[in-house]
Amino acid sequence: MDCAPRDGEPVVKPRALIIALIASVALNLFLAGLIVGGVAVARRADELRPSVTAQNRTPLWRAGDALPQPKRRAYRQLVRQAGAEMRDDVRQSRAIRREAIAALEAEPFDAGAAAAEMSRARQMDTAARGRVEARIMTFAATLTPSERGVLAAGLRQAMAGQLREPPPRGERAPIAPKDR
Repeated sequence: MDCAPRDGEPVVKPRALIIALIASVALNLFLAGLIVGGVAVARRADELRPSVTAQNRTPLWRAGDALPQPKRRAYRQLVRQAGAEMRDDVRQSRAIRREAIAALEAEPFDAGAAAAEMSRARQMDTAARGRVEARIMTFAATLTPSERGVLAAGLRQAMAGQLREPPPRGERAPIAPKDR
């Protein structure tokens, strides 16, 4: 195959050259868009990533996973049953909170009534949590000392956020740096 021009004709025709240039520009724009889009998605995903505390949190029903099989099954059933029994209270508590927040937009706004409703919702949540925790402690009384240690370790992991000590008065909690 001879690449030299024949009789004054160029090797590449102008029309083919224009098509090749347009295809090259289109491909380069596509690749640039792909890179920019990838960077934007990665940054957005980083912002939406749950905190380390939320990632490491174990559900309460999984706190007994290391118990022997019959005790594990009994623990899970206990937590499931307690959850079913408190479900209505939790729903009512959430409804009360929604109403209190909606009251912020009402005219005239009654701050005292809204605060009382939020307090009522918080008391309902605390009472429901207390009932579940009391049932877990009653269940723990049926375990051997080593099984109670296993359950305690599971509960520490499940309740890590609630068990964390607050910083001393006047000091701020450290802010974790964002990984980029």
